[in-house]
This record gives sequence, C-alpha cells and structure tokens, in this order.
Amino acid sequence: MRVVIVGGGVAGLKAALDLHSQGIEFVLLEARDRLGGRILTDRTGLTAYDMGASWAHDTLTNELFDEMVADGDYELYYDDMQPYLVGEHLSNDDFHRLKIEQVANEITKFVELRQFSSLDIEDKSLQDVVKEYIDKQRKLLTPEQAEYAPQFVRHLELWHGIGWEEMSSKYSLVDNVGRNCLIRSGYDHLIQKMADKLPQECLKTKQVVTRVEKSSVVVVQTADGNIYRGDYLICTVPQSLLQLSVPNAGAIEWIPPLPKTITDPLRKMGYGKLGKVVLEFEYPFWSHLEYDRFLGISSPTTTSEKCVWNNPVLILNMFYISKVPSLVCFIQGRVTEHLERNPSLAWEYFRPLLQKLGPLPLAPTNVVATSWTLDPFARGSYAACRPGDDPTDVIINLERGFGNVRFAGEHTILDGAGAVHGAWMSGKREAEYILNNL
Repeated sequence: MRVVIVGGGVAGLKAALDLHSQGIEFVLLEARDRLGGRILTDRTGLTAYDMGASWAHDTLTNELFDEMVADGDYELYYDDMQPYLVGEHLSNDDFHRLKIEQVANEITKFVELRQFSSLDIEDKSLQDVVKEYIDKQRKLLTPEQAEYAPQFVRHLELWHGIGWEEMSSKYSLVDNVGRNCLIRSGYDHLIQKMADKLPQECLKTKQVVTRVEKSSVVVVQTADGNIYRGDYLICTVPQSLLQLSVPNAGAIEWIPPLPKTITDPLRKMGYGKLGKVVLEFEYPFWSHLEYDRFLGISSPTTTSEKCVWNNPVLILNMFYISKVPSLVCFIQGRVTEHLERNPSLAWEYFRPLLQKLGPLPLAPTNVVATSWTLDPFARGSYAACRPGDDPTDVIINLERGFGNVRFAGEHTILDGAGAVHGAWMSGKREAEYILNNL
C-alpha cells in the first residue's frame, strides 16, 4: 500500500502523519520550495509575522488547538479587546457616542433573520441586504447611524477577503465556537513539528504536479518529468487550483476528467483575497498603546479604490502584542491585489489613516507585504462565497471523493472551513478513510 499526497500544507502533513503512524508508505509532493502551504511565517523583521494563517479559531471545539495547548511550546494570545475605531471624519469617541456599533449589530441580526425567513429567499449581496435594512429602519436612525453603521458591518470583508458588494449575505456572518487565539510565536512552528515527525526522504519539495491518471493505481506526473505511483492519492491543493484548467500554472490535468459532481459545484464558488502589510518603525508613534487592535472604518463618501477610506482595515498593534514597534494591516479584495503588486505604495496608502493615531514618522523602517494573489499555487487566500454560491455542495462532493482519488484542505470540510484546524481535520479524515479501506 502506497499513498501519494499532493500538497505540503497542514492537510497534507496531517494525512501523512496519520498514515505513517500506521506503517503506510507515502510520498508527499509540494510545489513550492518549502512546506506549509498557506501557512508562512516571516522572521526577517522585529518579530514573527504570520503572512498566511494567524489565528486558531473555534477554540472550544478545535482538536488541533487542544494539542498545541497541551504541547506547551507555543506562545498564544487572545487579541480580542474592543478595537480602537478610526474614521475619516469620526473619532473613536464619536462612534461610541453615536451608537454606531449597536446599529451595526442590529444590521447583522436583520441579515440573519432575513435569511431564515424562507427557504426560497434570494441570496443577495451583503451590501444589498444592508441597504434593505436602512430603507426599512431609516426613520429610527440618525443620519450618522444610517451612513456609518453599514460601513461598520463591512469589517466582515476582512474575514472573507472579498468586498461586501460581491459577498453572499447568506454566508457572510461569522459565528465562531470559542474565542480566536493569535499564534504569537508563529504558525511555522506547527509545520516544523509536524514535518520533523516524518521521514524526510518522503517529503519532496519543488514538485509541481501537472497530471494525474486515475485507474486501480494512481499515476502522478510532475513538471520536471518525475512519475509517482500510489494505490491512493490525497489531493490537498487549494480550491483555486482545482478550479483552473490546463495550461494555467498550477492546474492539474485529470485523466479521466473529474466528475461533473465535483467540477460543477466548483464553478459556483468564489475565492477570497485577504492580504496583509507589515509596517515596522523605530518607535511606536501611535498614541493608543493600550489597545491591541485598531479598526479603520470605511467612509460612506469616498469612492477612489486607491484611497484607504474606501475600505475597512484591521490593524494589529504589535507593540501591545509582542513589544515591537510595528503594525500589521489586514486588507481584502482589490486592495490586496493593488498592494501585493505594488508594496512600495503601501506607506502612502495607509498614511491618511495612520496619521489619525499620532504624529507620523517620515517612513517605516521596513515594509513586508503578502503575495498570495501573485502565488500561482495559492491565487488568493481561501474559499469565499458570492451570492448564490453553495459551499455545502462543493464540500459534500469533495469529501465523497473520486474512488481512490481523495481530497483534503480547508475547502473540503464544513466545521472549520477556511481555517487551519479545518484543513488539519480534513487530512485526518482522509487518512482514516484509507486506513478503513485497506
């Protein structure tokens, strides 16, 4: 019995660990020159910055998090203080005085109630449903609430990685089971620990899989002509790559083609573009050092895509979290594409917002930006839902698999979708499937 695993992220490594522990021969193929997939920790600056996954979510039901806590070798931090709110024309005190967040909370309840009012209700964009709320409640709102509460709701863009105008209202709301915990010491520590438990000769990097032939034996071919055979294949490449067709970089040619039960639902799913920009400074110029995060609220009157006030921004105060003078800025969608292509423009982009926090220095001492939208083996961050998308259909069919071709990853599981522990659980699931079918 031999298993070929495509992808060296958490899902692939977990599957490899569970198979190896039962004496099953495996080979793991990773396209990049490193393991980890969309876990990537930058250690070139003042502290560890996770440029991919940063948090453990659903910490009350997260088996992986339980293992990390029991290990005792990770620095963990719950960065869930109330954020300091920053607006173009409103201050933190203004937002609280005007009860903007209270109205925003009612908007999210309206979105939830609308969705459950009928099984046949149309799945509109989050932006459109928020407009419905404003139209319905306008006589009960102040002008400031009608303008700014919708902008406050847009912080959901920083969960999904897409704009509210293209976000499914049905799947927009986030309901985590437990607090979200920042892995302060860096998620790459997890990847290293997992990899260290595996035979190194079975972990092969720089192996770009281009072709899979499925029969009683699965034959996997790479771009440099290597051939790998296995009784089973576990494919853990991101959803974005499964949606590609040859000859796009990262696409896999499937012989025979994947069934329509898999390809049709994949065509109906979106993909997020969550990005990050790290700004390091000689000293913390921001005056509100007692907050662990700042939330930039978009302005209802700004229309330029290249203006910071046109989109929400979440900023982690690393001086509070890790005692270093740096800020980690979270961005989404078109902003991510813009700044990942032009990281030299990041300082000018964020300056109008950051000057609200204190007297600005001339420039940061270091700027580090993500590049997920430019990475041919990621093409973004993780699965996201547009109006009418149905992640359940995708997940059910990928979990069902294609005979001895199995699928794992954050896009193949309901509980923990889009998260590290979801990917981990999916790898565990597929290893169990193979072990139960020996």
